[in-house]
Amino acid sequence: MEQQSLVWSLPPQNLSACHSTIQGLKDYQSRFWAIGLNGDTLQPDGFLKFFEDRSLPFAYFVRSQGVSAGNESAYDVNISTLQSYINQQVTAETNLVNAIITQLKDYQARNWAIGLNGDTLQPDGFVSFFGQRQLPFDYYVRSQGLSLGEPTAYSNNIQTLQKYLQSVK
Repeated sequence: MEQQSLVWSLPPQNLSACHSTIQGLKDYQSRFWAIGLNGDTLQPDGFLKFFEDRSLPFAYFVRSQGVSAGNESAYDVNISTLQSYINQQVTAETNLVNAIITQLKDYQARNWAIGLNGDTLQPDGFVSFFGQRQLPFDYYVRSQGLSLGEPTAYSNNIQTLQKYLQSVK
């Protein structure tokens, strides 16, 4: 099972951080405070780091200590950049979750083990996927004398992912 790896944070946490950063930018905008460099020290600030951590372009606005960088539109430019980024993250995660749902349905049709590989009894990609998102996972394994879970595990996991999609959107 091939799964997309997210570079640094999973969507619910990342989206929450993006929304908080947008609120922070709006707050700084209302106070006409510098963004990108701290107005008092001219050291890089948290906004700049947030954007750099995600490889997003950043627009500076600084008018302090003889330094002038950017203009007032930087607030709106950065907010727009984050809103586009949020949309991309939601789309990518939605596509990935829908692919996992399709895979669960395929496993269900074949009565294949989920949670543990039927041949090796080692945790499979479903366990990692659900675990990374801190979602509950139901196992269903009938292999090598091991009987774990019930056939309803497929449907339960699909429902969990469908609910999760609503929180991502």
